[in-house]
Amino acid sequence: MSSTSSELISDSTGMESPSKDQAGRAPPMLPCKVIDPVITVNGDEEILKEVCVNNGINYHKLQYEGASVRMLEMFFSGYPKITGLHHFPHLTTLCIIGQTISRIASTALTPVMTCLTELWICECQLKKIEHIDSIIGLKKLYLYGNEISVLDNLFRLTELEVLWLNNNFITNIENIGTLTKLKELNLANNRIEQIGHSLDGNVKLEELNLSGNKISSLRDVTNLVRLPKLTSVSFKDPLYPPCPASLLCNYSIHVMFHLPGLKRLDTYDVVSKNLSEISEITVSKKKMFYNMRNKTIRRNMTDMMKKLENHKKQLLDVPHKRLRAIMFSIKELEREILEMHDSKEEVVLQNSDTESEKDAKELQTSSNKSKNSEDGRKPVVEKLEVLKSRLEQLKLKCDEIEDYHKESHNRIRHNADVLIGRFLIELETGGNVRFEDGSTSDVWFNSCQDLVLSRFCVADYREHGIVGLKIHRIIRIHNKILKMRFDEKLSSQVENRDGEYYLAPRNTGHRKLLEYLFWVWNPEVPGGLSEHIRVVEAGFHDADTYKQLGCDGAVPQSNSLSLADRHRINYEMKKRGAKQFHDECPFRYGQLIISKVYLGKHSCVNSEQKVFKSSYPSDNAVFRPRMYCVSSEYGDDYSTCECSSRQCDWYIFDNELVLPEYIIDFEYVTKVKTKSPFSNVSVDLMENNLYTIPPPSTPVEKIDTDNDVFNMEPKIKPRPRLITLTDELLLKTARVHSLSDITVLNLHGNGLSKLKHIQSLTMLKTLIVSFNDLTRLDELAHMGLEYLDVSFNKIFTLEGLKGLSKLKYMDVSWNKLQNTREELSIMRKHMSTLKTLDIRSNPFLKPNTLRLRIIGRLKALTLLDGVPVTEEEATSALRVAAGSRISQFSLITFSRTNNTSPRSLSLVELAKLIYHMSRNKPEKLNEHDTSWYSKVTTLYLDGQHITKLSNLDRLENLKWASFSNNDLTKIEGLENNSNLLELSLENNCILKLDGISKLHKLQRLNVSNNYISCLEPCVLNHMPDLVYVSLEDNRLTSLLGLQRVFSLIELYVGNNLISNVREIFCLKSLTNLAILDLFGNPMATDKEHYRLFIIFHLKILKALDGCAVEASEGSLAKDTFGGRLTPDFIAEKLGHSNFHEVREVDLPNSAFRTVDLGNGDEFNNLRSINLEHNNLTSFTGLVHLVNVRVLCLNHNHIECILPKMKLLNNTKSKVTNFLSKNIEFEMSHTPVLPNLEVLHLGYNGIRDMSSLQLSRLPSLKALFLQGNDIMKVEGLDGLHDLRELVLDRNKIKGLSELSFINQWNLQELHLEENRLRELSNLGHLENLQRLYLGSNRLQDLCELEKLDVLGSLVEISVVNNALSRRLMHRPLLVFRIPQLLVIDGLPVSDEERAKAELFFADQQLYFQPPTSQANSCEATLPGIYQYKTSVPVKVTNMQLVSPPVFTGPVYYDDSDPIQRGKEKGGGRRRGVPKSDNGAQAGNKTGPVLSYQQNGQGSATRFTYMNNQMSYAAQNTAEYVENLARMNNARNAKK
Repeated sequence: MSSTSSELISDSTGMESPSKDQAGRAPPMLPCKVIDPVITVNGDEEILKEVCVNNGINYHKLQYEGASVRMLEMFFSGYPKITGLHHFPHLTTLCIIGQTISRIASTALTPVMTCLTELWICECQLKKIEHIDSIIGLKKLYLYGNEISVLDNLFRLTELEVLWLNNNFITNIENIGTLTKLKELNLANNRIEQIGHSLDGNVKLEELNLSGNKISSLRDVTNLVRLPKLTSVSFKDPLYPPCPASLLCNYSIHVMFHLPGLKRLDTYDVVSKNLSEISEITVSKKKMFYNMRNKTIRRNMTDMMKKLENHKKQLLDVPHKRLRAIMFSIKELEREILEMHDSKEEVVLQNSDTESEKDAKELQTSSNKSKNSEDGRKPVVEKLEVLKSRLEQLKLKCDEIEDYHKESHNRIRHNADVLIGRFLIELETGGNVRFEDGSTSDVWFNSCQDLVLSRFCVADYREHGIVGLKIHRIIRIHNKILKMRFDEKLSSQVENRDGEYYLAPRNTGHRKLLEYLFWVWNPEVPGGLSEHIRVVEAGFHDADTYKQLGCDGAVPQSNSLSLADRHRINYEMKKRGAKQFHDECPFRYGQLIISKVYLGKHSCVNSEQKVFKSSYPSDNAVFRPRMYCVSSEYGDDYSTCECSSRQCDWYIFDNELVLPEYIIDFEYVTKVKTKSPFSNVSVDLMENNLYTIPPPSTPVEKIDTDNDVFNMEPKIKPRPRLITLTDELLLKTARVHSLSDITVLNLHGNGLSKLKHIQSLTMLKTLIVSFNDLTRLDELAHMGLEYLDVSFNKIFTLEGLKGLSKLKYMDVSWNKLQNTREELSIMRKHMSTLKTLDIRSNPFLKPNTLRLRIIGRLKALTLLDGVPVTEEEATSALRVAAGSRISQFSLITFSRTNNTSPRSLSLVELAKLIYHMSRNKPEKLNEHDTSWYSKVTTLYLDGQHITKLSNLDRLENLKWASFSNNDLTKIEGLENNSNLLELSLENNCILKLDGISKLHKLQRLNVSNNYISCLEPCVLNHMPDLVYVSLEDNRLTSLLGLQRVFSLIELYVGNNLISNVREIFCLKSLTNLAILDLFGNPMATDKEHYRLFIIFHLKILKALDGCAVEASEGSLAKDTFGGRLTPDFIAEKLGHSNFHEVREVDLPNSAFRTVDLGNGDEFNNLRSINLEHNNLTSFTGLVHLVNVRVLCLNHNHIECILPKMKLLNNTKSKVTNFLSKNIEFEMSHTPVLPNLEVLHLGYNGIRDMSSLQLSRLPSLKALFLQGNDIMKVEGLDGLHDLRELVLDRNKIKGLSELSFINQWNLQELHLEENRLRELSNLGHLENLQRLYLGSNRLQDLCELEKLDVLGSLVEISVVNNALSRRLMHRPLLVFRIPQLLVIDGLPVSDEERAKAELFFADQQLYFQPPTSQANSCEATLPGIYQYKTSVPVKVTNMQLVSPPVFTGPVYYDDSDPIQRGKEKGGGRRRGVPKSDNGAQAGNKTGPVLSYQQNGQGSATRFTYMNNQMSYAAQNTAEYVENLARMNNARNAKK
């Protein structure tokens, strides 16, 4: 082929040759030596000819055309080695496929290394990558289908963009970190097991194919997040076998979440926005769930630690009281000794004595005094020594309790860390590793328990005094990764036809070789303390790793608990020797992992030599009997139990055949109980248990234990107790004549609250004021004190101690100092010369780091709390002091400049995550450079002992900041950090949540474990994006301040002081709230059905107190609290819980089924209750509201005042406890609601009045029973004060003799719309004034004569009855009942009354009562003619429910639903109507009632017309016509 054809072939590859000019022409031929085409080396000539033939090159013109060739291709054969390339100096592409080239010669590619950009050596059985790194211009390298096992010799190919190494034997990704321009990498179908950080340097990588490898962990896949330009990745390419990781659950979601820029996954297009949103939402929910679980564990841990602290205080209460008494006596004796030493007898010398005589007498006196003084001090000193000895014993006792407390504290923290670690494993593995807590109802739980107990032998532990084993928890491990690996390996073992243990496909004999064995980590092996966490996720190490760690070259397992745990026991026993106080069984609590093991072919090892695979090449495992495992440790006589012969250690050579399945938490039970008073503390942190630490098993010491020492001789006489100081008292106490002579002043054991006049002691050097009542020390400012003892007082601040520049000794122990920052600042400024300081037994905030902080600020200090200050402590303290200030150096060190948050499943704060993952530190160009401040986006300053937030004003672009585990007391200095998205201030000493009001973009806020007592209302209201708030472990008493954080999704306020469960009403407006944690507050223990109460009121919650809200819980909450009128419900409606101010409750249409307002004490001023349109069946819950006067229960289902006993016993309601309060009322039928005057029970479906128990309402004056199904009037015997009774719209057919037997005070009776046919038995109503009988079935006018007995009747209505059709009832009533004023709503005029009297006077002798016909009394009145009006008047359709009341200005009507008292219900009292100007109408014109029926079934409304007309007897027809016309006009208007 000509050079032109070779150029075409080169161009067909699509790559532009670097040797062409801009016009596309080949460069001129370089002068080269003429090469003889004849090859002298044997075979090379034939190879070169084959190359020329396959690529269209004329072999004979090779010397001329070779330089123009750009590409060579050799496929499948004819090129056994790379040779002859010197003929092609400008070659850019070399493709060799399917040859037998096992290695590349050192000079094979040298001729083309300058121009070669693309190299293919594929399927050539190449063993090693070599001699390629010299081709520095290479851009594409294809080495797939070879036998390469190591990635090597590629580090110099910095221009490489494409690298294919698929279908090789590569085990590790390595040595390619320098390939910074690499864009495509294909490592499919190799033997790679993990990715790790091997690709971190390939930041431009866009396509990656790892299919067909052994990558099995999704967590390992997350390492690809450091490749920002990755757009295509494959773990399950259809052309290759899938990776084990790609077969796991949530694989696609996991990859798409961590690689948001991905466009293709496993050759599939994943650009769809919906897919990315699904992955985001799924992972977000998972992270929220596991964060909630972690928060629950942390909260329970903190709660348990607080209980431990309280329990420790109880244990130390008596020792501290004893210590206080002993210290008091010691200081008394020390003062006594000091006074004996300083006191001297006055020597009175005569004036006549010479100087020598005076000296002799003075010497004599001094000698005698010294002798007497020594004799008096000796017993005091002896007693003092005894007291000090007792004090040391007591301190040892206190230290022992402190050590046991610390041990329990550490154990709880360790358990919490282990549980949280397991949750993180579940999250980061996409749920493919899961831990299941077992219970006794699980079969596997009991099987595991039996297995462990069967392999526990007491004889193995006889030297440790262990007599039993207690199993606390069994956890089942669901590890899909290890399970798949185990099953594949097991299948390969049992299906190997060449093996000795080959089994047929249906043969299950291999199960006999499966065994469950024990493993406990060896703490002495490097990494052994954390090995148990790694094993449950990644499995056991391989044999080579164990060999490198200095152990046997196999996976260690045991079939005995004592053998498996022996290494940990030895380790803990060695550690015990260094402790002053220790448990006799330091290894008491342990953890065991049970694994399923395939033993396969195995043999016995009868020696103590280490086991390696090379020694047993044909075995899968070996075992070593117990006698060779423990003989060197415990002696030859290691056990006398027969089970010891079966005990052995197993060593499995293949770690893939060991599958961890169970975790056992156990405790050794010793014969002698532990001395620790905290041994009974439960450490179950998973559940929300209201656990109380049991009292100590040992008896508590008595306070008077030390009386034997106190009663020793000599007994110190009590001194007068000083309450205040005067100059005279100071002189007397110091035994001097002048205040200026006082240098030492001991005021121990007085009752001083202030040190008045102390400033006058100008020469005072030593001051002792222990055991007083001092709270401040302001009087000591600027004094020249050198020694100060103010121990055992009530001092809460050192603010007054200023200017004490000479002070060298200070004892402020046993006081009430709390504020660490302020006290240290005062000591540093005003007491810098202190050498000895004692601050023990003060309630300082965060006391753990207090010692180093004090040493760092008081550099002259040599003795602190009785312990000398070492040089190491001083050095560490200086570092702590330096780090407590936010300096420029600390900002550069602990900040990052990342603009985006990393894609991670970690639950730590983003500031911490970015700090550990990123290397993007800000760069300061020079000393005057300040531009780096604006680049900082992340600041992580946890655990730096920072006391003040400062120097942050320049970090204007700060997004993520964490200041946890510091010593901050307030939030300040964040005003300019308005771009903050996440802020963590956990575990500080913050008292108020202020200083963050300008952080309007804040999304996540963590201020847990502080001292915040309230939430300022305006702090969080201006954060529209706030979704996460953590406030647990504070001192909150209310949730006010959160009600307007509408974006909030997660809220954690556990372990606070919120006692009122009604505080959750502040959260009802948070419509996005999904997770709420309130456990650990007093309301969680005080409120019955606390959880259901919150679920009922916050129906949007998905999780509460760390547990998901189930649908069944929602239903149960609705059944429990739905339809209940409770104080909580009223408080929610009112917005406050001051029930003493409530006078009226108006809650209609609320679906109440029951009322539970307690005993009614809180509602003592309640007067009116309206509960219309609810579902109440009785007065239960209302009977305790003794001051209620008006009760409206219309439209309910009232059956009785209180249910009978059988109803209470047979009820199926979940909430019936409050009903028991009313049983005594039912049993005794005692009166209830003594002040109730008005009762509305309309439309309740009442059938039987006697079952209502109305007689138990003694003060009832108005009773409304309209709209029921009552057929008989009864049960009113006890209502003696009843004034008004409404029985409209019932089914009453008649009145019995006992219906109104005791209602002599009844004034108004409504019986409209019933079925009355007669009016008998109304004689007892002697005071009845108004009677309404409309719309009944009264036909005989003679029934009206029975009303003659009602001597007080002034108003009656019988409209819409048969007897009223022709209006003949009216004159009859006027005549028979002369005191009547209103009939059928129309007043009786004087003229009408005269006409009626005249008519009946003329016929009085002939009048007979009608017997059968209704019209027997229908006579013609004078002046009234028979007249049929043309206007259709249907009087029978007039439903005049309530005729007007003639007297009284007030009336009641259904049309006014907000009327008070008796206005409710169906009763309607009519008063004198008002005119247009509001004045009452007079009696000159009678009222005319206008009515309208609004439709079928609707209530009839009545009003008064202002155009009232009087009744004209002489023109009845005209009157009737006018009445009909007005009614029709009224109807038309409506």
